[in-house]
Amino acid sequence: MSLLYPLFLAGLAAVALPILLHMIRRHTRRRVAFSSLMFLRASLPRFRSRSRLEHVALLVLRCTVLCLLALAFARPYLLRPAAPGAAGASRRIVLLIDTSASMRRADLWTQAVNEARAVLRDAGPADRVCVMSFDQETRTLIGFEQWQTMAPGPRVSLAAQEVSRWSPGWSATDLGQALLTAAEAIEDDETNDAEQARANRQIVLVSDLQQGSKLDALLAYEWPQRTELVVRTLPCRGATNASLQLVTNRDSLAPSHDDDLPDIRITNSPDATSDRFQLRWVEAAAPRRGRPALEKQSQDSRAAQGQDASAASGPTLDVYVAAGHSTVVRAPVRPGGPAPAKLVLTGDDHDFDNSLYLLPERRRQVNILYLGSDDPNDTAGMLYYLRQAFGTGRALTSRIAARPGRATLSTADVDIAHLIVVTDPLSQANLAALRRYLESGKPCLLVMKSPETATVLAGLAGVGRIEAQEAEIDRYAMLGRVELDHPWLKPFSDPRFGDFTRIHFWRHRRVDPADCPEARVLARFDNRDPAWLEVPIGRGTLLVWTSGWHPADSDLALSSKFVPLLYGALEYGGTLAERPSQFFVGDPVPLPSRTSPATADLQIRKPDGTTVPIDKDQEVFTQTDLPGIYTIESLGGSVKAEGQARSVLVRAYEIASDDATTNALDTATPYHSQLFAVNLAAAESKTDPMPVEELEKLGVLLKPAVPVVSDVARHTARRHSFSDMESRQKLWRWVLAATLLIVLIETWLGGWLTRPNPVEARAAGPWEHGSEGHATEEPL
Repeated sequence: MSLLYPLFLAGLAAVALPILLHMIRRHTRRRVAFSSLMFLRASLPRFRSRSRLEHVALLVLRCTVLCLLALAFARPYLLRPAAPGAAGASRRIVLLIDTSASMRRADLWTQAVNEARAVLRDAGPADRVCVMSFDQETRTLIGFEQWQTMAPGPRVSLAAQEVSRWSPGWSATDLGQALLTAAEAIEDDETNDAEQARANRQIVLVSDLQQGSKLDALLAYEWPQRTELVVRTLPCRGATNASLQLVTNRDSLAPSHDDDLPDIRITNSPDATSDRFQLRWVEAAAPRRGRPALEKQSQDSRAAQGQDASAASGPTLDVYVAAGHSTVVRAPVRPGGPAPAKLVLTGDDHDFDNSLYLLPERRRQVNILYLGSDDPNDTAGMLYYLRQAFGTGRALTSRIAARPGRATLSTADVDIAHLIVVTDPLSQANLAALRRYLESGKPCLLVMKSPETATVLAGLAGVGRIEAQEAEIDRYAMLGRVELDHPWLKPFSDPRFGDFTRIHFWRHRRVDPADCPEARVLARFDNRDPAWLEVPIGRGTLLVWTSGWHPADSDLALSSKFVPLLYGALEYGGTLAERPSQFFVGDPVPLPSRTSPATADLQIRKPDGTTVPIDKDQEVFTQTDLPGIYTIESLGGSVKAEGQARSVLVRAYEIASDDATTNALDTATPYHSQLFAVNLAAAESKTDPMPVEELEKLGVLLKPAVPVVSDVARHTARRHSFSDMESRQKLWRWVLAATLLIVLIETWLGGWLTRPNPVEARAAGPWEHGSEGHATEEPL
């Protein structure tokens, strides 16, 4: 028991008063004169000396009353053991540990483990603890229920051992999602455990809190009111951190550089103390079957000779980057030619983000089959403008093969074509081949240069007959209504690019869409005649233009819309599906399609040499947890990479035949592979600390990890804590109630002990009448 005002215990000195009153000398209080005794000689009463106390019970009661009064004014209260941070309350604690790539810097991970151990040691016996790690994803190491099932004694050491076995990975940091997951875990545990529903909530974040952390998940989340966030920010030694990223050309049709060297962006941290760096190539051969052991032997031999296992090859480029700025440079000359390699940056304090894995950029070839009788050098024909539209770009080359419409087509011409353009009537054999081509899911463009080409539309659509005739035009026609919500025309939905009124059509063929029930009109002329139609055939699409782009029909070939329309037809058919410029750690990678049972045993070899088998129906690979070169391997058979699945394999370096007219890998080799590169996310290189106020702006309730207060403030806070504890207990009320009860007992007992006795009153002399004394003395 403790006292809020212990000075009031000085009132215990009043206990001596009743003791003195019980021991004072007894005197005659009053004299009574009797007339019958007036002639007798008067004598004084005789007093006796008393050496003992009488009525001890009455004395004890009176002393107890005084003690209880002093105790009540001292305001007593009982001290109860309290968990850290909350008096008399348990806590729900989520320990959230950052394991992203930025935690690989210096000794950050050692600090994180020590902080985690300190948090676990501070947990009280009644606390419920959950341990989580996070990077791009949030994982639970020890849940609330698992913590409760562990023995209270060793569970702290066991949890600390589990944390010690962790290590930071290579993924980016999604701090917002991690905090959201931790807050929801506390709420779920509070719902399941009704006995401690009002326990204090606390999330302890152990992280370097770098600027590259994502907080998007907190924007639409309402932070719980009773959940506090304690941030344990880890300081990092070394202020200079430079990183490098590949600068991608968004326009794949742009002309390529003659030297075919990539552009690299180098960024320096704002608080850097160094601004001079070096850029060089290092060999990064892709992992192959049997290669890891050979590479290990090669590295061991180099180490025995005193050489670096990752020695640079080729020239070194010196780069100047001021603190807080970035610069774009052309990579140095690749010494080994077109082979997988990595760029390494040196000169900063941290090397976790100093490597960039690259593969040789291979241009994709597009095969176009033109069925018409035009001369390729005739400026009045459509073939001339088609060849001009499909020029050579940075990552795309085209091959256009022209065949007469009624000439027999070879199977190879049709199979390798990504787009077939028809301008003349076709033979029945060619119509059947073209229909099979469309049913396989590929696109075809039918340009009605004359009304006779309506027979091609009728044959492909499977209808008996479609009438077509030349339209009567006063001067020229324009496009009146265009369905910009169609995927083919979606790029023109922006008002800046959706104006087709500058295109003039001198002639066009009039067809009735009712003759082809499945046709959809995508654009009409201003006289309501169909201009562009779409006819689905099997899994493919037939696009029909009722007017050509040659000068006799229109000036479409001279318009800025002409090239996007043609490339849009390729993309709508899946040939030019959009693909990412590069993969980052944690990104899903689409897998190539497999066309035979022999390719069912597909596997992926990771940069560390381990292999991951691929299921037969698996479409994406998600275990991209390491930066480096990944190899897609197949034991026998062929891996046919068509459509979007192949086009999305960024910078895939195919160890196969260089014949660009085929769309399959070399099947003559025992096995073949495709490569793709995975690099560190650029945001993870933003290592400068993020202010904790950024979290507070998003509604997170922050609590300082170690509050710094003065001694006076600490004493005042402690005093207020004791006062609150005493005001809740209110023990002084019970003390006063006991005091009142004892006073009533004392009053009754005192009255009973001092009541007059009639027999003794008559026997005693008149001089002996008076109050009862407690101590007398014999006269001398």
